[in-house]
Parts: sequence; structure tokens; C-alpha cells
Amino acid sequence: MQVSLETTGTLERKITVEVPGENIRTAVEKKLQDMTRTVKLPGFRPGKVPLAVVRQRYGKQVHQEVLADTMQTSYGEAIQQEKLRPAGPPQVERLDQEADQDLKYVATIEVYPEIELADASAFEIETAQAEVTAEDVEGMIEKLRTQKMRWRLVKRAAAKEDRVTIDFKGTLDGEPFAGGSHDDFEVVLGSQALLPEFEQQLEGVKVGDAKPIEARFPKDYRQQDLADRTAVFEVSVKRVEAGKLPELDEHFIRELGIEDGKVETLSARLQQNLEAELEQRKKAFGKDQVMQRLFEANQFELPQKLLADEVQSVRQQAMSNLQLEDDSKLPQSLLEEQAKRRLTLGLIIGEIIRQNQIKLDTGRVAQHIEAIAAGYDKPDDVVQYYNNSVEARAGIESQVMEEQVVEWVLSQAQQTARSFTFDEMVNSQH
Repeated sequence: MQVSLETTGTLERKITVEVPGENIRTAVEKKLQDMTRTVKLPGFRPGKVPLAVVRQRYGKQVHQEVLADTMQTSYGEAIQQEKLRPAGPPQVERLDQEADQDLKYVATIEVYPEIELADASAFEIETAQAEVTAEDVEGMIEKLRTQKMRWRLVKRAAAKEDRVTIDFKGTLDGEPFAGGSHDDFEVVLGSQALLPEFEQQLEGVKVGDAKPIEARFPKDYRQQDLADRTAVFEVSVKRVEAGKLPELDEHFIRELGIEDGKVETLSARLQQNLEAELEQRKKAFGKDQVMQRLFEANQFELPQKLLADEVQSVRQQAMSNLQLEDDSKLPQSLLEEQAKRRLTLGLIIGEIIRQNQIKLDTGRVAQHIEAIAAGYDKPDDVVQYYNNSVEARAGIESQVMEEQVVEWVLSQAQQTARSFTFDEMVNSQH
């Protein structure tokens, strides 16, 4: 077998492979000979079909099969010989070939980029420093009381912190738009569940009122087709209710699952839960910082086929999240930017793992699975599912490996602590 390699781009390679015709003929003859022992044809006993008959009946088919097998095998050998790392399947062009000639073809591929990783010890990375205070616990108790708010109908005009139930139908330039209409919609005034202008104009309404409300969507609104546009909503008021917080008594605390009904037990449980959430947020903050630094410090050309596949993956995910039937309303430049970032980071992480020989911590994988399973009624069944499902377990393994890479980078980098309150960590975007 002869192999020649041509570099036709930064990542594109053309491999010309030539296999002697004698190899093809030998393989064809062997396969035909083997068939004489198994093929069944009318008029012949099994294993007694003459080779000439088998060749006449199956010769062309076997020749094509041998060619396909030879191309697959020789391509793999050529890739190994030239020490290439293909970033996807090849585009193969068969050159003209007669039955008795050599097999010759050209395989065009993209290869993975050679990544020269930036020195992680030169990174300056912020890590989050925060703790759960008594005030945070008290604030959470108040949120729980607010969630259990008891509402009663009132006949007066609606004011801030009242709950108003409305029907509304929205239009843009006189035309209805998706998601612009609802019946029996409940909103607590001041909660910012609706556009601020919308909520403000509900203050002072009474049951039975019907009024038009104009409100402008923000420039950065998540639905780009609505961003920075003014909608008109025809609103009908159905209920106005005033809220009363429940007393922080034994009955209320028991409703939250605290069997002894004591404030101290509730506070201790909340402290534990908030600390667990805070720890996850701190890890997420550190991961974001590491990924941003890796992305900024390691830029290289991406294989176009992989990038196209990643764009499609991001597009499908966005359509699913936004419940869209087509992608015409999605900002294509943003999709491409997200795909480039995801693919770049994926390649960087893979290179860090390879160069530093980071091994998957299977014990941590088991801990992750057990933590997920703990939230279900039958945790053993969930553990078994993850252990039996290659795809599901692979997702956990990928997550754990990513955590290990983040920890490795942090161990190499210069870390600077940045102080946050619990509320800043949980409710703010960094």
C-alpha cells in the first residue's frame, strides 16, 4: 500500500491511497472460495457448488464488497501511518479503476488543531468567598412565609403587594403575537413578574375594570422579535386580593416538614440547605472564571465540520428551550458565537486531560449518581439506571472530568479571593 499526504489548509489534509490490484484479486478469490462451502444454489448440494459458478453468480458483488472493505481498512492504516487525528469522517473520491487495476482513492479530511496550551500558572483567577449568615436564614424564613401568603378578596383599588387576577390580550401593530395573551393570570404588584410599565398601570384598578395598557419590551428581551417594541394589552380585572403572612408558629413550621415544629430546627435545616447551595454557587463561579480564562488564553482554528455540527446542536437546544418550531427568529451570530466557545473549550479541556494524564475519578462519579438518586423515592433503581445506561453515565462522567480539570487549573493558577454576600452569589449574574 502506498500513501501520500498533502497539506491543503491549516487543518485540511488530502491522503492519496493506492492498494495493489493483486491484493484486491487475492481477497476476492479467497472470499469466493469461502462461499463455495456455504452458498446454496439450486441443483447443487451444500458445499459442492463449483468455484466458477459462484464467481459467475457473485463475482461483481464480492468485488464491490472487497473494495469497500479494503478502502475502510487501508484508510485506517493510512491515518495511523501518517499519525493524523481526523476531526470527522473523510470525503472520499475514487479515482478511475478497472477491475484488474490498483485501487486508488483520495480522502480529504480535517484534523484536530495542534493546541499549545497557555501556561495555567500565569493565570490570575478570582474565586468566591462567602458565607451564610443569620440574616440570610431569617430572610429565607420570610420568603417561605411569603410563599405561604394567605390571600383574601378586597373591594378597594389594587395597591403594591396586592395580588391581581386579570385576562389580557396583547397586540403589536394591531396584530396578536405569541405569548401575548393569558386568562386568569395572577400577578403580585411589585414582583416584576410582568413588564414594569404593565405592573405600574395595574395599581389603582378595581374588579370589573377594563383598560388598555401600553408597555415597551426591553432592548435585551429574550425574544428578539419583541425586543424594544411597544405592545398594547387589553386588560380585564377579575380579582383583587390582599395578602397576610402566616404566623411563624408550630403549625406553619410543621407544614414545612419540620416534625418538632421548632424555629431552631427550621433555622438549622435552612442553614444546612443554604450552605449546600452556596457551595455549589461558589464552585460554579470558579468554573466560570476558569473557563473564561482558558477561552481567552487559548485561541486556534476550529475544524469547520465540527463547528457546523456544534452550531446545529446549539440551535436545537435553543429551539427546545424557547419552544420554537423554526429557527428564523434566533440570532444566528449568537448561535455561532456560543458554538465556537463550546467547541473551543471542549478541545481545550480534552487537551488538558491528555497532556496532564488526568484520570477519571470513578469514586466521584458514584457520589454524583448517589446524590441524584437521593432525590427519588427509589434511589437504588436510579443508581442502577445510571450504571446500566452508557449514555446517562457518560453525561455524569463528563461532568466529573470537567470538575477535575477546573480543579487542576485552579491548583496551577494564582487565585484571588473576592467577597460576596449570600444574596449576591445566589441572585446575581457575575
